[in-house]
Amino acid sequence: MIARGAVNKMIYHSGQGLLLLLGSLCLALGTDAQKLCSPQPPDPRATSLQVSFNESSSEELTLRPQSQDLAIHGEVDSDISLTLTPTTDNSYFVLYGKKLSLIRPLDRESTAVGLNTLDVHILCENLQSGRQRTILVTASVVDKNDNSPSFMNLPYHFEVNELTPVGATVFRMLSAVDADKAENGLVNFVLTPGDGSTTDASRYFAINLPYQGFITIASPLDYESLDVSNHTMQLHVTAVDQARPPEGALSSSTTIEVTVTDGNDLSPTFVYAGCKPIVSRQCVNPQYRTAVVSNAPGGALSVMPEPIRAVDADNMRNPVTYTLISGEPETFAEYFSIDERTGVVSQTAPVSRSDIRQFAMLVLAQETVGGSPVPGKFSTATLTVDVVAMTSGVPVLTVSAHAGFVEENAQAGTVVRSDRDSASPGVRIGVLDPEALAGDAPPHFGYLLSPDGDFGINSDGYLVVKRSGLDADNDPRSYVVDVVAQEGGSSPVQRETITVTLIDTNDNSPQFERQSYELVTLSEGLGPRDVLQVSAADKDSGIYGNVTYSIRHVSAGGADKFEINPQSGLIRVLPGVKLQHGDTYSLFIEASDGAPEELRRAAQTVVDVAVQASRVQTAPYFDPTEYNVTVSEGIPVNTRIIKLQAFDADGDEIFYEVHPASPYFEVSQETGQVTNHARLDFDNADVYYLTVRATDRKTVPTSSATVTVYVLDQNDNNPAFVQSRYSFHVKEGVKDAYVGTVEAVDVDTGTEMRYSLADDDGFRVDAESGDIYTSAALDSELRDNYMLTITATDSRLEDARSTTMKVMVTVVDVPDENPVFKTRLYNAVVEENLSNVTIVTVEAYDPDTVKNITYVMKNGDAGKFSVDPVTGAVRTRGALDYDAGRSHYTLVVGTTQNQFGAMATTEVNVTVLDKNDGYPEFTQALYISELLDTAPIGTLVTRVSAEDTDRTPEHSKTVYRIVGYGQAPGLFYMLTDGSIITKNSLVSDKLTTTYIVGVEALDPGYPERVGAANVTVAVRHDDAAPRVEPAVVRTTGFGFQQGVYSEPLLVEENAPAHTHVVTVPVVNREAGRDIVCEIESWTHDDKFTAVAEGGSQCVVSTNTQLDREKAVLYKLRLKVFYRDQDVEQDPTGTMSMAVEVTDRNDHAPEFVIADPQLVGERYFGVVEMDTPPFTEILQVKAVDRDEGENAALSYRLEQLSKPLFLIDSETGVVRNSQQLSLFASPSDRRYKFVVVATDSPSNGDAALSAKAEVIVNILREEHKMVLVVHEMEPATVQLARQGISSVLQQQTGYVVGVDGMSNRRYVDGEDVVVDVASTDVWFHATSADTGYLLNRSDARLAGKLFAEHGRNELQLNFLSAAQPLTIAEVRSPIVIPPHAQLQRHAYEHITHWQAGVIALAVIIILLSLGAIVGLCCCWASYKKQRNQVKRRVVAPRYEPVFIEPLVETKAQLQPQYETQELGMFVPVDYSMRQNATPNHSYPPPPGDASFAHSIPGNVRQSPKENRTFVPYVETALEKKINDSPTYSEPYFEASLEDDGDRPLSVESEGPYHVTSSVAKDRASIGSATSSESGSGTDFVDDQHHHHPLKSSAITSQGFSNAQNPLYVSSENTGDAVSPRSNITSKSGQSSSSRSTHSSSSRSAAPQRAESTTIL
Repeated sequence: MIARGAVNKMIYHSGQGLLLLLGSLCLALGTDAQKLCSPQPPDPRATSLQVSFNESSSEELTLRPQSQDLAIHGEVDSDISLTLTPTTDNSYFVLYGKKLSLIRPLDRESTAVGLNTLDVHILCENLQSGRQRTILVTASVVDKNDNSPSFMNLPYHFEVNELTPVGATVFRMLSAVDADKAENGLVNFVLTPGDGSTTDASRYFAINLPYQGFITIASPLDYESLDVSNHTMQLHVTAVDQARPPEGALSSSTTIEVTVTDGNDLSPTFVYAGCKPIVSRQCVNPQYRTAVVSNAPGGALSVMPEPIRAVDADNMRNPVTYTLISGEPETFAEYFSIDERTGVVSQTAPVSRSDIRQFAMLVLAQETVGGSPVPGKFSTATLTVDVVAMTSGVPVLTVSAHAGFVEENAQAGTVVRSDRDSASPGVRIGVLDPEALAGDAPPHFGYLLSPDGDFGINSDGYLVVKRSGLDADNDPRSYVVDVVAQEGGSSPVQRETITVTLIDTNDNSPQFERQSYELVTLSEGLGPRDVLQVSAADKDSGIYGNVTYSIRHVSAGGADKFEINPQSGLIRVLPGVKLQHGDTYSLFIEASDGAPEELRRAAQTVVDVAVQASRVQTAPYFDPTEYNVTVSEGIPVNTRIIKLQAFDADGDEIFYEVHPASPYFEVSQETGQVTNHARLDFDNADVYYLTVRATDRKTVPTSSATVTVYVLDQNDNNPAFVQSRYSFHVKEGVKDAYVGTVEAVDVDTGTEMRYSLADDDGFRVDAESGDIYTSAALDSELRDNYMLTITATDSRLEDARSTTMKVMVTVVDVPDENPVFKTRLYNAVVEENLSNVTIVTVEAYDPDTVKNITYVMKNGDAGKFSVDPVTGAVRTRGALDYDAGRSHYTLVVGTTQNQFGAMATTEVNVTVLDKNDGYPEFTQALYISELLDTAPIGTLVTRVSAEDTDRTPEHSKTVYRIVGYGQAPGLFYMLTDGSIITKNSLVSDKLTTTYIVGVEALDPGYPERVGAANVTVAVRHDDAAPRVEPAVVRTTGFGFQQGVYSEPLLVEENAPAHTHVVTVPVVNREAGRDIVCEIESWTHDDKFTAVAEGGSQCVVSTNTQLDREKAVLYKLRLKVFYRDQDVEQDPTGTMSMAVEVTDRNDHAPEFVIADPQLVGERYFGVVEMDTPPFTEILQVKAVDRDEGENAALSYRLEQLSKPLFLIDSETGVVRNSQQLSLFASPSDRRYKFVVVATDSPSNGDAALSAKAEVIVNILREEHKMVLVVHEMEPATVQLARQGISSVLQQQTGYVVGVDGMSNRRYVDGEDVVVDVASTDVWFHATSADTGYLLNRSDARLAGKLFAEHGRNELQLNFLSAAQPLTIAEVRSPIVIPPHAQLQRHAYEHITHWQAGVIALAVIIILLSLGAIVGLCCCWASYKKQRNQVKRRVVAPRYEPVFIEPLVETKAQLQPQYETQELGMFVPVDYSMRQNATPNHSYPPPPGDASFAHSIPGNVRQSPKENRTFVPYVETALEKKINDSPTYSEPYFEASLEDDGDRPLSVESEGPYHVTSSVAKDRASIGSATSSESGSGTDFVDDQHHHHPLKSSAITSQGFSNAQNPLYVSSENTGDAVSPRSNITSKSGQSSSSRSTHSSSSRSAAPQRAESTTIL
């Protein structure tokens, strides 16, 4: 019943499908007419047709026309007609049927907004209905890359300072636009390499982000090394668009001018001739020397080789100041000083040679800017001052006078006189030798003058003018000339000072301030009047500069009408003179100096005076016109100062006024009384000038008088100290020691300052000078500072004023302890031949607070060893030779501070190690031996001997061996003692055969040393001996004995040029003919040469040093020929050979630094205070270009201040040895140490090494920063770790290290939420300049990481990186509050629909549990039922299946097949066959022939045994399912078979499996058993009736139960076995896997079963 119902349901649904299909066909036929003129866009959601045309020119359009087919329903001209409507956009096209063709060029950039699309309107008419509609076709213009980028804002120029760090962005204004769009319009910028000239800047700059075009510095700049005009270079930039493919990209270029400006990067350098070496424009270790005479007075010193002078090495030429900063002995500052501006060294106090014989001082040259020193910009030089005695042959310098005089402008060579009188003798300089004897040759003395440019000493010893044109009016009037005598090349020993004064000569005439004066007009009338005041000046001094005035002549007889003041030059009308209207006068005024008449100089000018008619009465006049008065500054206001009186010829009333008005004085208009109307202050002005005018108010002209008021000072100001604070230092233990000087000033005049101390307290002050001294010996241990109160009082007795000042005095501890050595003996070992190497460092301890230790060598071979006076490093001066006979040295090292105390010296025992530097040398250059060819094997040929110059046994042992040269190695043998014996027969048919045997002597040391020699063996033929064929290959013809040298020849790397390689004998040379040897070919440059030697051998040697790292093996061809060779007749000999270069340790290791331009030769790492011990901090890496043992590296640490770190000697991994929180102090910020990489560890001192600095900073919370990467998990971000560091370094310009990664965390209220889909990247930044970590609050990071513009730039950089990342933010680490709750992002903000989904999932789970329980119950019921069924097969009943006739189309006739394998169990039970009916489906026993006759007619026998074939017919229902678009093709575990017209087989593989062959792409599944004994495949129903199972029944059963897989179970096991096929339902879900099916079916097969049930 179940089967019949399923079939009925299938038929019902099939009918419904047919009806639906017929209805759709009718509807389609009815609507076809309505679809005419409707567009068919590819996208159903589109509202118009979309086509595209490429941007093109006229030529391109002609060569490649463009057309597009339009998808419109209907056939043109039969169903529809299409027409273009006349619009602007339509003018580009023409329509041919449904083909839209372009007829005009398309230029997308022809409009301002861009011609991106064209709207084409097409009129479509339905020819059946006559209806019309307009169709919109949108034509997109596809851009073509036809525009090059165009630079904006040209021209470009920028300046960059040479100190700008590498990686810094220096130019951001680069901009270019491209009119194209998309990638054609995207512009990248690249730097174009220049011509490599000095103006090419491409090597200094880079563009790291092409899309931005920011120019950064790629390599350091050096202003001083740029040899270009104005320090301006050119940078060539190319803008390239991003067209695809890149070959079609367009570009344009421009040039940027870059000007490099100077930076303050160089320290001052001392300048004098011969200072070497010069490193970075700096004079290295400059040394100066001078001398002073014992007990001689002080003065300026003449320093050799030149005066001390230093200049700023930069081109900025900042000022340099000089200071003596240290010296030995420490009292140097008491005797010497240096001018801080000029560098002149002076002796300030006499020094006794009995106390001090030599001073060694350090001169500091400090660069300054604005008077302040520039940190770090300084240089030092050594100044040695010898104190010499007056006796013992020391020359005594004598001068005839210490004052000299010479006229200005004197010619060079003019003698300087000892007096102003021209007849006085000249100043003469001489030298006396107190120990010179009569008849002795006078010693030769030279003179040094400072300054040496203006004066010199002639051959007669007179001081003469050296530079002509000394001008007393412009140059200094006096010169201080220091004269020093020097004997030969010795140090200067004495100094004398001569002051030379220039005598002014009358070489300048007076000059009037004006060349001419304007016309002066006077009114007619009677009375004295001022006319004009003239002024002239003379540049000369003394009487020559005094100018007097006179009237030389007055025209029109006016000489008695005018006068002039000789001193002031004021011209006046004489009293009683009446001037008439119309008179004119010309006054010739002369200004003359005060020289004698014969030397006097004068100048003249003319003053013209015109007299005009008086329109009014005459003006008043003063007589005199000048008044002087003196008053005290304390006078009260309105005090009468002076009364003036003017006269008027007309007798009119006179009125007075001060003009211009004065803020301090006024005059009474009526009386002329002058009074003060303000308080006078001497400190503001000590003299006042007033001009008082008088007028009668009837005449316009006025008369004026000058009043000079002198103010007397009063004591009305307190003294003031010149400094706001005073602080001094004084050494302890010295009484009356000078402490310092205080100084006060008083603006009042006539006062003298007096100083006093409030209390003694161990100090006193000089009342007049303000010098402070100690009054007792102070002890710094008891009290190290004092605060003194100094009072300064002016000298007025009646109204004295005073002020006080606090003075801080610090007592300095004086070193009074001698340094001592820590150990009495040092043992040092040094290899011979090493020069200038440190062999040991001795160390002394100074108990004083201020360490003062100077190491000296007290005893020992000073010619071979030296000691560094500062560090105590004992070094070799030259190479030590062990073989010279001395291998031990004893040195005694002490200090200058401790001469004879305990532990004042230490002993250094130096042992010299022998080095294998001697070559074995043969005692003879050539060995010759002769023997008969009948000599037996083992005959002694000769004995060679070599000696080694090394003295140690391991280096002097000699080993002998025979090398190359033709047949020699095969004929002769070398014994260990140097004996050569024969090892083969020498029989030959020649009268004489000569063999050249090459021998070598080797020593076993390292490196191997080899000596070579040749042994010539002449073998004569023994005529008496029987003829025996020779046992060796004989040489035929002229040349070499063999064509190829047997073994590679060894040459040590870096061996000197002309090193011997091999000597090859030449055989069969004709007598009397010279040979030529040459290298015929080589694989590399001409590294080798060959010469003929002795006429019978070729010697090959090197031409230059060989480098194994460049080439290991050289292949040579040696050629020999006669010098007078006949090319056609004479033979030529050749020999091929290989030369191998043996490695030598000649390359030091090199550290691999990730970004050396940024960090230099340094490694940076971080460690936290709580980092566990032995945690990896960083790894250093070095490489060595040598090979083998020479390239093996080991690492070690040096200069560790604390033992907190260790390094793996093989891997270079640096770890912390301790937890820092247990050992480090809170103030520690970082640790610096040095890592050393050493190659060839077994070579000892021969190993080479390199050093790099390691800086490990302590990472604290304030240094940590977090980079938030959006929507990317930590595992993925970890892959881009290196790229993250690179981008952050480029963004910030600092060294960035990534500390770790974790899921993103953020704070939501009081909760900390974890976002598992995003990542927090923890990092820190280190300044490469300072080496310290940067706080995240540092302003240098804020703008680049936290500010908005910095974040935007950072996001662009990450997006354009090799592994793009989306950056959300850069923030500080989140501090989790104690009460915060940590939540996962997955459970955040659950919405209502999410809660509903969760509830639905819970319901489904509960229902699934119920279903599982139900299935378990069904399974138990099934097992119970199966146990009740014995020896029968129960099959369900099926409804009849109606098969519709097949409509055979061409497609259906195509054979398509698919094989499905069904796993079935048919247990073998031969005992049941006896009770079974003939059609029972159990296999017959073996050999039963009845099986072959029981097969039905429609089933044929397979050629294989136990196989049947069943024809297959497709049913209508199967066709419907196969044609269904929603049907999912099942998956079958089988292969496809196509048997053509043969029926498909249902094969039985033994008693276990049945294979059913069905059509391909079909879902038919049959349930059947294999019949091996009956006539077909039957089923047994509940009444044990047999029903033959036909193919159609199997097929329809398979379709009706497509989702019910076949299960076959065994009664013995009770296990259900799934079929081996994998059946897929419509939903696409597989019922079981293939592997499970196969294994289950095979493992569950029983050997025997009672019954089988098919479900």
